[in-house]
Amino acid sequence: MEERKAELKVLTLCAIAVAMNVMLGTFVAFMNIPLVYLSGIGTIFIAVNFKMKYGVLTGFTTHLLLAIIHGPSSLAFGLSSMVNAIVANLCSRRKFDVKQAIITGILVSLIGSFVSVWIRLILYGGFSNSITDVLILAIRSSGVAMFFAAYIGAVTDSIIDKILSCLLVMQLSKLPQLQKFFISIGKGVKE
Repeated sequence: MEERKAELKVLTLCAIAVAMNVMLGTFVAFMNIPLVYLSGIGTIFIAVNFKMKYGVLTGFTTHLLLAIIHGPSSLAFGLSSMVNAIVANLCSRRKFDVKQAIITGILVSLIGSFVSVWIRLILYGGFSNSITDVLILAIRSSGVAMFFAAYIGAVTDSIIDKILSCLLVMQLSKLPQLQKFFISIGKGVKE
């Protein structure tokens, strides 16, 4: 019974993380802040602090909601978000200090971009409708294959955001209120 209660608390937190992803992503997009999105911070938070399955669920559910709001193409990027959750979870297994948060942000960007570049290529010809499209065009015009140009664009587009998100998650996870919550559910929820 206690295990079911703990799981229900974590699932509730996953729902809050999905809402946070959508609201922060929308707010930052509205503010036109370049190279920062914060649309995956909730997914990374859940993946770092709980079992991998909860991070993956949060990432997928975020894009399911975005598909309802913005259209079905958003759903395809759920795969990238799920990969980001897996990478964040694996990278945070031992500790999650500043150094590890930065390394995690870099790896999430590099590996997540590898997944998202395929989606970008299929749906949009490799472009992303962001400032990095100029970079993609410049690289492409120098004779580099579209896949590599789009990958460099995707990494450039996401690396600052992912490092910032991981650093914010590291700080959020240290809040006394959240530490109490982790203890109340038995922090054994992390694999």
